Amino acid sequence: MKSLKIAFIIITCLLAGCSQAANVPAQDSAIHVPDSDGSGTEKQQLEAYSLHFKEAALEAPVKSIDATDLTNVLTKQKIDEYTIYFYEEKGLNEENVRAAIGMGTKLFDIGQVGYAALDPDQYTVNQVQALDQSYIKVNGACGANCPISYYIQPDISTPMSLRIEAHTVEADVDQDGIKDIVASVGTAADTSIYKLRDGHIVVANLNETLDAQAVIYDNESNTFGDGTRNWRVKEEGLVRFRE
Repeated sequence: MKSLKIAFIIITCLLAGCSQAANVPAQDSAIHVPDSDGSGTEKQQLEAYSLHFKEAALEAPVKSIDATDLTNVLTKQKIDEYTIYFYEEKGLNEENVRAAIGMGTKLFDIGQVGYAALDPDQYTVNQVQALDQSYIKVNGACGANCPISYYIQPDISTPMSLRIEAHTVEADVDQDGIKDIVASVGTAADTSIYKLRDGHIVVANLNETLDAQAVIYDNESNTFGDGTRNWRVKEEGLVRFRE
């Protein structure tokens, strides 16, 4: 009956000289996707979204400090030839815990990584590959639900730091051979992707892209879920993923 109705509308328009077919019901678009056996099936057009990247303004030089600033060191960890110190800040903010990195005879402040009441075991240090570089990754927390991840470029002349207030994981989400950074924070996960573009670090927020309250990254399948659908990163966009 539906096809007869559409045919009737089209014939009527032709006879009446209609200039447009605005009243003809829209049809779903489809693409021809070959099966593994070489045959073909008709499937719905995959949904896709463009990721809107902007330059990350979190990269800043690490400040040089003196060894006398390292009062009340809580713990320290060595990574290769570098030593990471976690210490209580002197003065008015003595409840804050900061991190510093020792490189040879030089000492550089990283920034706040926690507060005095935080369990020192929550301060972690790892060497990771991300954004086509090797980083010293320092984790802490600035509050009850405020994780912090620092990515330190261990260059003894001008060390740089990328500070991200989120839980982070390094993964090649777009399969271009370079590990990106996936950052998630909050009970309803707010998730962003940091990647390298033309030598600059850029970031895109997936919740804004998908207009979703929560977006969760699954490391095993390398997909992002918004609660009802799963997505994969392809170049600089998201495409619907169906198993």
